[in-house]
Amino acid sequence: MTDTTAVVTPKAPSKKSLALAIFTAKLAERSQGLFASNKEFRAAVLSQIQTDLGVTTASAATMYNAAKKDAESADATVALGRDPKKAKAPKGTGKRGRPAGSKNKAKEVAPVETTEVATPAEATA
Repeated sequence: MTDTTAVVTPKAPSKKSLALAIFTAKLAERSQGLFASNKEFRAAVLSQIQTDLGVTTASAATMYNAAKKDAESADATVALGRDPKKAKAPKGTGKRGRPAGSKNKAKEVAPVETTEVATPAEATA
């Protein structure tokens, strides 16, 4: 009988688990107030995942979304959605041109030339 021993090698961590570690580290930085907005936080996490793991933007975004979903389901206080919209300038009235009563010089109306057209009855007379 031959004695076979299996060599056990430790399994390398997956890219998803490494991305989750990056996300949680950046989430700790976010709680310290290092990011001004959620957009800035997401950009920082995505670029870190891309550079550390050597993945594409789409792959990094997928990993970010999975980590975000896990974080939001685990802790209800984490809100990583879109930032509130900025206040826009008030809409116009819909009228175009200068308002009535502006101090512009009134335009002179050109006289309309009228030409008399002879009717057939007058032409034969």
